[in-house]
Formats: sequence, C-alpha cells, structure tokens
Amino acid sequence: MDINSLIPKDKFDLNSVNTLKTLDKNIIKPIISDLLEWTKDSNWPITEEIGDMLVPLGSELIPYLRGIFDSNDDCWKYSILVNLVNKLPPTVLSEMEADLKRLALNPTERERQEYVDEEATEILLLLQ
Repeated sequence: MDINSLIPKDKFDLNSVNTLKTLDKNIIKPIISDLLEWTKDSNWPITEEIGDMLVPLGSELIPYLRGIFDSNDDCWKYSILVNLVNKLPPTVLSEMEADLKRLALNPTERERQEYVDEEATEILLLLQ
C-alpha cells in the first residue's frame, strides 16, 4: 500500500482519515506534515479527526508543531492548539512549555485577533 494515496484529497475526505486511523502509527509517520496541512481550519470536517489520530504520536509531533507556531498562519496556530495540542499529555506539553508561553504571554497582534494567546493560556493551565 502506498501511504501517500491515503492523504486526504479534500476537507471532506473522512474515508481516507478513517482508513488511516486503522493503521499503526509508525506507518503514518512519513505523512505527518501532509496530514497537518488538513488541520489549518477548525471548520473543516476532517480537522478534529486528524488531530485525534495524531495525538498518540506525542513528542514526535513537536518539531512539526513548532513549525506551525513559527509560521504566519495564525488561524492554523489556533486550530492546531484546539484540535491537537490541548489533547496531548502533560509530559509532551511540558516539552512545549516555552512555545506555549511565548504564544500566551507575548503574542503578535494577529495571534491575539485569532485568540491564539487565550488558547495557549488555557493549555498552560493543564500543566499546573
């Protein structure tokens, strides 16, 4: 099976997501970046499903998440915080504490407009 053939084709492609959910997490590692592309908007039907599917990868997601946090896509930052990051275990969140503090305590104006700071603050509370 070519794992790339299971990358969702559109924001409604729940069939591909459901198939991916049945696979061992090691098999989907090569397409993490492609899957995260489908989490850019919280309103897309597959966003939450993909977030839930990726949570078990835990710390392996951190480099990808940092790439999102360093981007200029503030909508994506909010979406990834709501649909994936807030579901990660505290051990993984603690590895990302500095990133979350930056978003919560020193947000850009656009991050504020997208409520990224508020969501990051809520996630930081999970570490207390």
